[in-house]
Amino acid sequence: MLKVIASILLFSSMASAEFVGFSHGNELSATAISGTVKVICSGFNGSGSAIYTCRDMALNPAAYDHFVGPQDSRTDRVELVATHADGSSRSKTAEYDGYRGKSKEAFNLWISTIFQKPLLEAGVNTIRYRIYSRNIEPMAEGTFVANVKRGAPRQCPTAQYTSSDINDCNSQYSICQRYFEEYNNCQ
Repeated sequence: MLKVIASILLFSSMASAEFVGFSHGNELSATAISGTVKVICSGFNGSGSAIYTCRDMALNPAAYDHFVGPQDSRTDRVELVATHADGSSRSKTAEYDGYRGKSKEAFNLWISTIFQKPLLEAGVNTIRYRIYSRNIEPMAEGTFVANVKRGAPRQCPTAQYTSSDINDCNSQYSICQRYFEEYNNCQ
């Protein structure tokens, strides 16, 4: 009897969601962006200059996004497992606001560093979601597809920065991040 009630609750909570996926949509575009930055540094710790060729792969509409799913006030955690086109997979969990039907934190969809790996890869990503209440049996589960297509490369205009910190002439990473942010990923 308990299984029948649980099944009814599971299907009714799944039916209440109009859309399941990422809040900005499940069709994404990965675009190569590039540009050149000249940095002139002078200050109390020395002087210098550098020219950087910045390159990155931007994900549109967003590199971080919230999961949107069924509304059920009893739920508090969501697990996403993405299976990529090559068969590899990656899983991530987050707190879930069951009242709103949305993850409390945005998932890292695209940014790869030594400390974090993205949920998605280029191509078709089949994502299985499970929504839990107090880490017990899933209250709702299902799948959706997030498709990451390659976009046309974009070039930012050449820029020049002046800095009072010599370290900026030795740190391409921070300068390129600032550059792409200021030029809205070359859009």
